[in-house]
Amino acid sequence: MSTPVEPWLDLIEREYLASFIREGGGAVRFVVAEANRLEAVADGLGARAGRHGLATIRVDSAMLKLQHVQTLFFAMSQAIDWDTLMQARLERLLTECGYRWPEPGRRMDLAALSEALGVLPHLLRGQLSQEMTRAVWRAPQMAQDFRYAMIALLEARLAGEDNPLEAPVLEWLRGTLRRVGQVRGANIGAKVTRHSARAMLISLCHWVRACGGHGMLVLLDIRQLLRDRRAVVEGVVYTPAAVMDCYEVLRQTIDDAERFEGVFFAVLADPPLLDEESRRALGQYTALKMRLWDDVRPQGRDNMLAPLVVLQ
Repeated sequence: MSTPVEPWLDLIEREYLASFIREGGGAVRFVVAEANRLEAVADGLGARAGRHGLATIRVDSAMLKLQHVQTLFFAMSQAIDWDTLMQARLERLLTECGYRWPEPGRRMDLAALSEALGVLPHLLRGQLSQEMTRAVWRAPQMAQDFRYAMIALLEARLAGEDNPLEAPVLEWLRGTLRRVGQVRGANIGAKVTRHSARAMLISLCHWVRACGGHGMLVLLDIRQLLRDRRAVVEGVVYTPAAVMDCYEVLRQTIDDAERFEGVFFAVLADPPLLDEESRRALGQYTALKMRLWDDVRPQGRDNMLAPLVVLQ
């Protein structure tokens, strides 16, 4: 059996996007459908997420090596408007200090800000530093290196356009930094790797909401995993072993769902995912299959809130 697209989209909007995700919840759902239906699902979810202030991020397994969990973090980080995000967080910090940002949305260094507020620069810096310590450094939801990175970016905005750390820290977040020594001045100890990526993902989700964001919809297209190497014309080529590694990344994402604040992961796949004879199919990785397969199936109808749905 299969489920109609529009009723499923409406249900996901009502049960998840409209309230649960906006309030800090996290969820992962797998969707199996033909190519034209998957496009309708992606567009429909994006439109519904937008209605509720959620940012939409598209991640395509054809464009990145999904078996490395850090690439998922980098893809999400690259899609985020860090300039807007950090400006919003700095304005919130200033509000917590008892002031109002003179021109909301406009970048101002400490000198211009203190002049506009009529406060001595060193006194304003002291207040902001205390607030950063409380709200950023002492936030247990974020990994240490991520906290260092956020503080470095906030301080860079106060220092002005010529701060030497801002660009390298952004490169570190996006996975394009060549030498980690470039961010030593921000006290960042290492690049993001598969060992630290999950903590960084959790940190990123928390930070988006701390900056005033309502949350994110992540559309994760995994159709490339199901393509035989000989059938791949362009993009990343996955061996069956690499596919199993990708399934482990997805399994970890499901297990960590409640820690991903304000994020709905929609994993998009086509019917070969359920092909029992394929070496790339879901059934080849029991740990993931057991998290998606319904133990109880109502006779004559589908559970539209199941972790995995087949849409028609």
